[in-house]
Amino acid sequence: MRIVKGSLNRVLEVIELLASEARWMRLSEIARRLGLPDGPTHRLVTYLCDQGWVAQSEDTAQYRLTFKLPLLGQEFLHHCGLRDPIQPLIEDVATECGELVRLTIVQKRELSWLASAQGAKPGLLYEPAMHGPVVLHVTANGKAWLATMTNEVAVEYALAGGLGKPGLYEPRAIATVQDFVAELEKTRKRGYAVAMEEAERGVAAVAVAVRSPQTDDAVGTISIAGPVVRVVPARFKELSELLRRAALLLSVVLPHLAGPNDGMHKKPDRSRSQQPIERSAKKARA
Repeated sequence: MRIVKGSLNRVLEVIELLASEARWMRLSEIARRLGLPDGPTHRLVTYLCDQGWVAQSEDTAQYRLTFKLPLLGQEFLHHCGLRDPIQPLIEDVATECGELVRLTIVQKRELSWLASAQGAKPGLLYEPAMHGPVVLHVTANGKAWLATMTNEVAVEYALAGGLGKPGLYEPRAIATVQDFVAELEKTRKRGYAVAMEEAERGVAAVAVAVRSPQTDDAVGTISIAGPVVRVVPARFKELSELLRRAALLLSVVLPHLAGPNDGMHKKPDRSRSQQPIERSAKKARA
């Protein structure tokens, strides 16, 4: 019985490790992290591969979890009556930060609003409409997504959305390609995007990208936004950590909702009319 229990514990330790990393891992790294020799570790991961819990890359021979575990979790939530695991998750984040939390999803080559939760108490609330385009270069959600692309492609998206066109956005909005590229570099370095009174006066927001654990592509973004008197720079790191934890959980379910990312990193068609974007610029906030 002790032998069975010990083997079961080791199997669960492998699953927990791969779940916490959500990436491909070498056998030697798994063994080192678990404090086991390579031989027993290889037998454990081989067994998990045979059972469909773990996949091995044909190119690199590295290992990671399959979607069997998260799908089983979704099935459990479904039978518990919790049919949509996304809304309770972002509501938890909203409750913890006390501000508005919004989720976007990548659809073809655009960001679309998907869900929101208000955590602020009655009084000074920021509660924008959940429709209209996400104006990429002046919103935290947009910057978080664009920062996952090359500078060249991100600039094309920004130009298509109105970068450099005077009068469309607030005075603090980025107005030049040079400043926009510098902002992308800052976003990548710190790991989160910020918008301070760029899309709407008096509003600040922090956002991170939600990535697919399978392809590492950005499949959406999640943000916290509120009045600048509460969402201040001193809180940005704290808020970004909340968002990162939520993004890791969302990465399990959001890829199944997002459309295929074919062409996501290609330049957008700038020949399309920007009139809908300009008319809705004041509606797509933070």
